[in-house]
Amino acid sequence: MCQDVIFHEIYSAGLLGEISLGLKRDTVEGLLGEPQDISVSSTPYILNYGSLQLSFSSNDPHATLQSIHLYFDEIVEFPHGLQLEGWLPNKSVSAEEFLIHAEHFNVVLEEDEQHTFKNPQIGFKSKADVIVVFTIEEESVKLYSIHLGKRPR
Repeated sequence: MCQDVIFHEIYSAGLLGEISLGLKRDTVEGLLGEPQDISVSSTPYILNYGSLQLSFSSNDPHATLQSIHLYFDEIVEFPHGLQLEGWLPNKSVSAEEFLIHAEHFNVVLEEDEQHTFKNPQIGFKSKADVIVVFTIEEESVKLYSIHLGKRPR
């Protein structure tokens, strides 16, 4: 049986390869290497690796990973240190296609009112609090981003 690692790990367990919330910044940089870009502000401290954006509580090397963002365009780029297997969507994936794929792998995504704005976007949330956002462009609904952040207490 072929298991779709990306769907299982991100949407069910809240993992992206070896990257998970709570990891220290120096550990993340050890796994992924030098970021392509670093935010100008110190709070949150954001590392950019192509399509992947990682936010930390501060610029301290021991600060913890607070959120993971994946942004989708025609080309999706990840750091070489991130090993992903399985179906990886891109911007051209429609909401309907994405939801069918999620259902096929038993990932339940429900519409999320907090991330839905009737025109320009629709948001969905998984049980692991992963947010999936689609933009509404003319007659089509296309994948924009996937976000995983610390759960509110």
